[in-house]
Amino acid sequence: MHATVVTIFIGIVAIPLRRWAFAGKLLAGAVVAWVVYLGLGTLVAVRAPQHILAPGEDRCFDEMCFAVTGWNRMPSRNAGRSIYLVTVRITNQSRGRAERELGRKGVLIDRFGQVYGVSNQATRALSPANGPTFPGLDAEVGAGQHLETTLVFDLPTTVEYPGFALDSNLTMNPARIELGNEDHFLHWPTVWPLD
Repeated sequence: MHATVVTIFIGIVAIPLRRWAFAGKLLAGAVVAWVVYLGLGTLVAVRAPQHILAPGEDRCFDEMCFAVTGWNRMPSRNAGRSIYLVTVRITNQSRGRAERELGRKGVLIDRFGQVYGVSNQATRALSPANGPTFPGLDAEVGAGQHLETTLVFDLPTTVEYPGFALDSNLTMNPARIELGNEDHFLHWPTVWPLD
C-alpha cells in the first residue's frame, strides 16, 4: 500500500517535469501490480477452506479476543420465527490498559450466505426490566479482564445451519482485500456453528 502511494506520488511529480514516459511506466506498473495482487487475493480467498471454530475457541484481533461460549434457541413471538441467544466472551489480553474493538458486531449466517443482524426488538424484550441492555461486542474491557454478553437474533425457522460470525461496521477495512486474510470479502467467514 505504501509503495503504491509513493509510486503514484513520484509519477505525479514527474508529469510537470515533462518526464511523460517515466510517469507512464510508473503508473502502469502500479496498475499491473494491483491487478496481479487482487487476482491472487481472489484466487486464494475462493479456494481457501472456511474456518470453523469450536465453542469456547477464541478468535483474536491483536489483544482483543472473542469466543462463542454457548447458545440457545427458543420460539419467537412471531409465527414462523425462532430466537437465537448467543453468548459471547470478550477478552482483553492486554496487560496495560482497557481496550475495545470499535465497529465490531456479531451476525448469523446461514448455509446459503444470508446474513442476519442482531434484533433490537428481541434484545429489548429479553433484557432485564428497566435495566441496561446487553453490552455490544465493542464494549470496553479492562486489561487482562473478560466479559460475557448475549446477542439476540430473530430468524425464520427455515434457516439452515446458522453460524455466528464476527463482522465489522468499518466499510473501508483493508483486510477485505488483503491477500490471505480470512476476512477477505470473497472468503466464507469464520464461524462458530449453532446447529
